[in-house]
This record gives sequence, C-alpha cells and structure tokens, in this order.
Amino acid sequence: MSGKQPVGNDPRHSQLPEPLRSAVLAHESGDLQEAYPHYRQFMADNPEHPTGLQLFGLLLSQLGQFEPAIKLMRQSLKLYPKQPEVANNLGNALLRAGFVDDAIASYAEAIRLHPNYADAQRNLALAYSQAGRHDEGVAVLEQCLAANAQDAAAWMAIGSIHLKREDIDRAAEPFAKVVELWPDHADAHHNLGLCKRLQHHPDEALEHYRAAQELGLDRPELHHNMGNAYIDIQKADPAIDAYREALKRNPADIDTHKNLNSLLWQQDQLDDYLASYRDVLEQDPEAELLRIAYAAALNQGDSHESAEKVLREGLQYSQSSEIKSQLAYTLEQQGRWDEALLVHEGAIKTTGSHPNHRISYGRALLACQRPDEALEQIKLGAASTPFNQRSLAYLGLCWRMLGDERDDFLNDYESMVVPYDLPVPEGYASLAEFNERLTKALEPLHIGLRHPAEQTLRGGSQTSGNLFDRRDPEIQALVASLWPCIEDYIGRFPQILDHPLYMRRTGKYEFNASWSVRLADCGFHTMHTHPLGWISSAYYVQVPKVVAEDDKHGGGIKFGQPDIDIGEAGAARRQIQPASGRLVLFPSYMWHGTVPFDSDEPRMTTPFDVVPVERP
Repeated sequence: MSGKQPVGNDPRHSQLPEPLRSAVLAHESGDLQEAYPHYRQFMADNPEHPTGLQLFGLLLSQLGQFEPAIKLMRQSLKLYPKQPEVANNLGNALLRAGFVDDAIASYAEAIRLHPNYADAQRNLALAYSQAGRHDEGVAVLEQCLAANAQDAAAWMAIGSIHLKREDIDRAAEPFAKVVELWPDHADAHHNLGLCKRLQHHPDEALEHYRAAQELGLDRPELHHNMGNAYIDIQKADPAIDAYREALKRNPADIDTHKNLNSLLWQQDQLDDYLASYRDVLEQDPEAELLRIAYAAALNQGDSHESAEKVLREGLQYSQSSEIKSQLAYTLEQQGRWDEALLVHEGAIKTTGSHPNHRISYGRALLACQRPDEALEQIKLGAASTPFNQRSLAYLGLCWRMLGDERDDFLNDYESMVVPYDLPVPEGYASLAEFNERLTKALEPLHIGLRHPAEQTLRGGSQTSGNLFDRRDPEIQALVASLWPCIEDYIGRFPQILDHPLYMRRTGKYEFNASWSVRLADCGFHTMHTHPLGWISSAYYVQVPKVVAEDDKHGGGIKFGQPDIDIGEAGAARRQIQPASGRLVLFPSYMWHGTVPFDSDEPRMTTPFDVVPVERP
C-alpha cells in the first residue's frame, strides 16, 4: 500500500465497494485492528475478490498470522497472476514464516513480472542470504545498484549480508557509502558503528552510535551496542547507563541483563545488582529464559536459597528441563544431594532435555560415589556432543574412580601438560623488557573492582572481550610469539586417531577466546575446564618473586583435581609453579585451577583457548 496520497483523498478509494473502502482507509492509516473486521466482512460476501484477498492477506501478515495470510495471497494470485506487488508481499510472509525457498521463488516471480522491481530484488537478496546463498544475494543487489547507484536500501542490504558472513571490512564499505551519500541515514550510522567496533575502533563506533541517536534512532540494540563500546574503552559508568537504556526499550533482552549485572558486580555497585531481573519477573513471571539467567546469577553469587526459590516459582509456569537441571545444581550447592539426584532424573526425562543435562546428572552421581551410573549418563550425554570438553572431563573422572586405564589414556599429565619459555618477541631485548611493557598495556584494561561473578577466578579482575583482537602492539607481539609454541605442542601429538585431543588436528588453528587475569593476594582460580576449547593455556606476564621461587607461598597451577569432592581419587595429578615469561599448554578438558598465593605483588596472566579450523 503506497500511502503517497493523504488518507481518504486517494481517488482509487472512491472506486472501492464498502466495506472494503473502510478497511483500506483504516489499513493505510495504520489502524490494523479497525481494518480487520471490515476486511473479514467484505471477504465473507466476496470470497473471490482478488484485491480483497491480497489486502486482507497483507493485513494478516502484518499481524503475524502468516498461515492464513499466505493462503489468501496465493488465492489472489491464482485468480489474477499478474500482481508483482502481491508476489513480493507473499514472499515477505513466507520468509517471516520460515519458508525461505518458497519466499525466494515468490520474489523471483515478482521480478519476472516486473523486471526492475527494486523492492523485490532487495528482498530476494536478503532471502538468498538467509538461505546461506550469500554470493547470489550480493549479485542481485549489485544489479540493483547498476540500475540506481543511489539505492540506499541496496547498499544497506549488501552491508548486512557481509555483516552476517562476519566479513566486517567488506560490510563497513557499503555502510560508509550510505553515510557519505546520506549523512542523515540513522541506520547506516548504527551499522557502521557496529563494524567500527568489530574492527577494534570503539571511539569511532561511539561517534556513529551518537550520530544515529541524534538522528532519532532509539532502538534497544543501539543502546546495548553503545554499552559494549564503552566497555571497550574502559568506561564502566556510561556502559551501565547505556545497558539500562537498552532494557527500558527491551526488558526481555537477556544479553543486556547479563552485561549490566556483570558490570554492576565488578564495579561493586551491589545495591542494584540483579534488580533488572527482578523488575521484569514481577511484570512477566512466565519469562522462562530470563528466570533461568537470574537463577544462574544468584548461584554464581552463592545465593543458593534465593536461586532455589526463583526456580521453584518458575516450575509453576513451566516444567522446563533447564529449570529442573539448574534447580538440581542449586540443591547440590546446599549439600542436598539426594534431592538433587531426584530433580536431575526428572530433568533428563522431560521433553526437550539437552545432552548437558545428562552430563550434570552424571556429575552429581560422581559426587555421590556412584561412578557406574554416572558413566552411563555421561556417555549418553557425550554421544551427541563428542568434542564437548565438559563431557570428556567427567568421563575421565568416571574411569578414574572405576580404575579404568582409559583415564590415563585421556589424561596423560606428563606429556599433555607442557611448559614453554616464550620466545622473546621481535623488537625486544629480553622477556623481562617485553613483560614489563605488556603489563603496562594490560593494566588499564582491568577496570573491575572485583572478579566477575560468572568466572572461576576469586580475588582479582578479568578483562572483557577477546584480548587478542586488540591492536595494541604489545598484545600482537605476544600473539606472534605464542604461535611457535602452539605449533610445537600440536606437532608432538602422536598419530592416534581415536583420541579426542589428537584426532582434531586439521593443520589450521585459531584463538576462540583470550583474556587477561590479575590476581591479588590470596587470589586463585577454582577448578574448572574450558568447555568450548581444545587447547588451553596460561601465559604468566607478572609473577610475585616469592611465588616464582618455590611453592611455599602458593600460586601454582594444578591439574587433575575436579570441581567436586570424590575423595582420594580427586587429588591433583600434577602442579607447575609459574614464572614470568612461562607458558603452559594443556587440553581444554583437563581439570585445572590455582593455589591461593601469599604476596602483596599481583599475579597477571593472559590465558587463551585454541581450536582447530574445521576442514570444509
């Protein structure tokens, strides 16, 4: 519906019969609820009216009622096939209903009927992209631009496709083109800001976000992205404000809740910590995913009784397997193991149960000294997630408790835990000089006043985001010096094709996570694994002198001790004392943590995870 003429003055309206005319007037004015009964009345009396069919179908599509909308628009096209606008609208309804291939066919038909139909071409391109056919989408948009180089929507769509492909540099170019041609294009500023942040230029990102805001853009994602950019430049208070603005506009956004509350915790602003979750749940107690995130945050802060209350309230609205699994964990943390096992059993029997729920059940069975039953559950959970490092960690514990030699095969602490002295990065006279410079580069990134509640460290701070994505020369020098050690570590792997560590060699690898940790006196890491990694690490940038000399003052990294008490079988299998310039590499599934240390000097590390780039 064009809407180019003032509502009620379009000469075409006078030619429409009632009540179709009233329906169209209400529809064009944006009053969809008023239009609905008029359309329905007209179609009851005129079931084969092509215009009525397609307009009522458009209305239903706008109301999210895709199935009847698709049916009506198809009826209209059957009666009168030469309607390119209807074929385009049908494509929109099909795409929103998830019928991507059918949507592509409908857009293609619209273009066949009207070869220069730019709107249908842009829609076809985005549908191609949604189907994973990105190159075809870009090709269609380039045809649009060949016909009209000033087509801002086509430039925006090309940028969106490249952004979806995570080709950030190519995405930035069309967004920048739109900003150049149309400086008042708010969405272009926002999207260019997103690219600038992903290109590690947060200050430039904020300039574009502010421009978008001044131009009237007020969507929740703009405020969320502004918060992320403020974090990148270590400005916690503006980030908190931005996340709060985002939640005012979309109270259900879980990522924003997590970012806000993590920051409040780390900045020691505990009066407001987790209040955002409570506010939303008071208004919408059936918000299941938000409730689960709230309970997880309560558990992370050791408020287990409160978490239990929140989860039990959730069970009044949904018998979700995730709620049950998290409730079981909450009971474990209170030492109520028998109750926890019953709830775990209920979780895995609930429709929609995830393999991780079986792993969690197995963990509880191990803690209750029932390794045979634990092995059965963990094997079932691991079957569909063979490279999940968490499942491998608990499988090893099962075998250890059962005296099965497969634990030694999985966890060879002598050969799989390898310390290195980092090669001196190019341009530095010594490792001591390099680590001093690296320390100065890392210190401003530690803006937290306390450890992140969701992480394993205690008594310190951790940087946000992927550290190795930063352009700081010291950080990039570190990355360059790490690769020879990583390649040597992988090169030592024996040719054993049925081992979950060795079998994943592909010849190409990448960092999938990197960060810095600064521990203060008595700080430590709880025992943990890295579920999404393959090879994990600890590079020691700064180590207190008394810690490096011997283990009398703690600070060592230990391996093999799990996160649950399984008696003598849970004793650590190996410990390495840190030293500045030392790198330790080990499998991500291997249990590891640190011993609290006694020193007024901080201990700073840059851990990272490496994963294989899978062969195409």
